[in-house]
Amino acid sequence: MFPKQGRKIALVGSSGNVGRPTLSSLLAQDIHTITVIQRPDSTALYPANVTVKRGSFYDEAFLVDAVSGQDVLVLQLPRTATDIRPGLIRAAAKANVKYVLPVEFGTSPDAEIVEHFDNLLEKRKSRKLVEELGVSSWIAVVTNPWLDLGLLANGWGIRIEERKATLWEGGNTKINTSTLKRSGDATAKLLSLPDSELDKFRNRPFFVSSCYVSQRQIFESVMRATTTDEKDWIVTTPTVEDVVRESQEALKAGDFMKSFLDKYYMTHFRKGFGGDYNNRIDSTNLGFPEEDLDKIVEEILSSGRSS
Repeated sequence: MFPKQGRKIALVGSSGNVGRPTLSSLLAQDIHTITVIQRPDSTALYPANVTVKRGSFYDEAFLVDAVSGQDVLVLQLPRTATDIRPGLIRAAAKANVKYVLPVEFGTSPDAEIVEHFDNLLEKRKSRKLVEELGVSSWIAVVTNPWLDLGLLANGWGIRIEERKATLWEGGNTKINTSTLKRSGDATAKLLSLPDSELDKFRNRPFFVSSCYVSQRQIFESVMRATTTDEKDWIVTTPTVEDVVRESQEALKAGDFMKSFLDKYYMTHFRKGFGGDYNNRIDSTNLGFPEEDLDKIVEEILSSGRSS
């Protein structure tokens, strides 16, 4: 295993679903100096060993000062926060920050899927800007859709409370998926590598995975966790064309989330679209083997029932 190297790391979005486990994992490494950059009105609280800098994300002077002296800038912003990304990236370049982890933490940037979703195409602009400025290098942490967030948000075609499962094309194609914790742990391990190893990921994806599974395997795991049988569920097996048509109808009706959700997850299962990156996983080399799907699903559902 590689020796650890401490770094000065600035985080934006550290109080969100992706940011919280990443911050926790970085602190657990016990070698990094962590700075959190927040809006002035943020009320999030952090441990005493985390430096907090508050200011406007539209104030260039504040941003440059906030990232000055940092080795890495990690952006874990919401999907909709597209307007503040360029300013942060430009500030990183002005402050000579070596690495920027842009708002990726999802689909592989070179996957065919990207060409079919505007929010994924938007991410391309951040990587391009980093390269054009020519100071920092980007690393895209690739996780695919979240296993845990997806199940709790009726993703994966599985609506647990309604006992409905939509298995696209039968649900037998396998893809990679990650949990939030695995993503945070792997990102922290990545940023703890010595320079000679971290430099290998300059301007390229870093692939993370918890499980390599089919939609049907996820569904079967959910049935085990809920002690149900398939006869207890309403199961459908629509084609790709069915899902695309339904997505377009939902969009026309103004239901953006319904239009996006099933189409987004389904597209990852389409062969050749990049959801299967099992031969490209980097996190395994850092000591992260495949996880137990049943254990993960049970923990997810237990968490959902207790919240």
